[in-house]
Amino acid sequence: MIRQNNWRTVLRKSVGFQKFLLAVPLLSLLFVSSAYSQNVDEIFQNFKQAYDKSDNFSANFEETTLFANTKSVARGRIVFRKPNLLRREYVGKKDAAKVIQVTVFDGEYGWTYTPMLDQVNKMKLDNPKGQLFPGIGASLDDFEAMYDMALVPDEFANPKGIHNIELTPKKGLANPAVKEKFQIWVKSDGWLPVQVGHEIELEDGSRQSAIVKFSEIKRDKKLAPDLFKFVVPEDAEVIDLSEN
Repeated sequence: MIRQNNWRTVLRKSVGFQKFLLAVPLLSLLFVSSAYSQNVDEIFQNFKQAYDKSDNFSANFEETTLFANTKSVARGRIVFRKPNLLRREYVGKKDAAKVIQVTVFDGEYGWTYTPMLDQVNKMKLDNPKGQLFPGIGASLDDFEAMYDMALVPDEFANPKGIHNIELTPKKGLANPAVKEKFQIWVKSDGWLPVQVGHEIELEDGSRQSAIVKFSEIKRDKKLAPDLFKFVVPEDAEVIDLSEN
């Protein structure tokens, strides 16, 4: 799935990680409980502890976006390794072996290659030495300082041990021209994220939202040493955005 220019424009106005779909499709991604008595702080700490103990995360994903009453669905694979290495591949709707677009974060730069266009976009990572949480972009250590957190009740998901943590930018950190929220659905069995979401609303009332659902989730698997290295294909056009 090829990212549209209007989506990039909207994201530049948002507060959190401006690359929700570019980095994970998003994420989000490494690591509430069926006990209803737990509060959001306890659930978040369990989630964070599991994340801190993990090295990497991989999964298949299904990404659903809604914009101007238009719905689009894309599928693919994502692999993330702490602190800031990522590989995300969008695949064909009928042929999962066909890669439509690939994004690689190598720790310093982000590379997005679209074979159909024979084009590569290169960008500088905002904080190459910092820790990335796919789908949000900030380190989990910064979440409590940057966002207000709340549990969203769900009569269907809660009995399965899945809880929805909603994150909204704290007052003073929010862009007044944009209403924004993130959501992370995590499961108490392993405290893994099973779904992430992002929604924004502009001053004119227009909205865009994205939901990324994960399946076949694996944690701390052995990864190929060159998985997060990107080699520009021969004859591909490179658009260097790293100086912008």
